[in-house]
Amino acid sequence: MKINRKIKIALLSILGIFVVVFGVLVYHIATARPIENANIQISRIDFDKPFDSLGTVEIKKKLHQMEGVKSDIIVKNNVVVFFHDNTVTDSKKVFDQLMVKSNYNANRFIVPANLANQQVCPVIKKDGFKYKFSKLVQSVFN
Repeated sequence: MKINRKIKIALLSILGIFVVVFGVLVYHIATARPIENANIQISRIDFDKPFDSLGTVEIKKKLHQMEGVKSDIIVKNNVVVFFHDNTVTDSKKVFDQLMVKSNYNANRFIVPANLANQQVCPVIKKDGFKYKFSKLVQSVFN
């Protein structure tokens, strides 16, 4: 009798722990806020020759003046990488505005089609159980 009672207590304890952990998981998914920078995109422009220190300051200044371009601008040799809000502008508009403002010989970097269609998030696969479960919980509570 005592062994059966201990087994029942152990099983109920394990079940209780599982229910609590599952409840915490559902609560976490349900109350998660949307990503704040979900509209931020990174773009690249390749120039024909490297920038000196004055050229670096000048190109950063011109990019900062454009609407939608964020403060993170990286200039290395002849490559400029910048972040922009893709709801405000896109990389083609920024490139065109930059070419109008200055006389640069540059090319906009475009991702090859075979890479553009690949999934970029290594954690969640859209056809996986984790993604579907998270979407289900969010749809129920939001």
